[in-house]
Amino acid sequence: MGFSTSAAVAIFAASMIYMATIFYPFANLSYNRVLEAKKNLNDMQYDKLNTKIVITDAQISDSINLNVTVYNNGSVTLNASKLNVIHNGTLLSFFGVSQQGVWTPRSYINVTLNGITGGRVKIITSNGAADYAAT
Repeated sequence: MGFSTSAAVAIFAASMIYMATIFYPFANLSYNRVLEAKKNLNDMQYDKLNTKIVITDAQISDSINLNVTVYNNGSVTLNASKLNVIHNGTLLSFFGVSQQGVWTPRSYINVTLNGITGGRVKIITSNGAADYAAT
């Protein structure tokens, strides 16, 4: 009876060690994914806190287009081609931006809304910073 108890304890111990060697890589992978997600969240929060835009001018040109001048007042470089524009509560699909790609801090871009002559305009960056103007 003593040998069977010792054998059972040895089998259980070996089984526990084997299960731990299988479980550890999965737990480590999950932990690394959580750390990466936390790093991405911190980066997004930093960008959002340091992004500020200001609409400095909104005027009608050629009596059919609305030109909006936007100033990057924050410390984060933005992507000018990833702006969203809302006019009177409607998301616009087609609008012109004077500069595609990199929009550095302390610089201006012009957004042209074709066929729009007035109303409320809201410009939203890719990380959520926004400003609006009424014309």
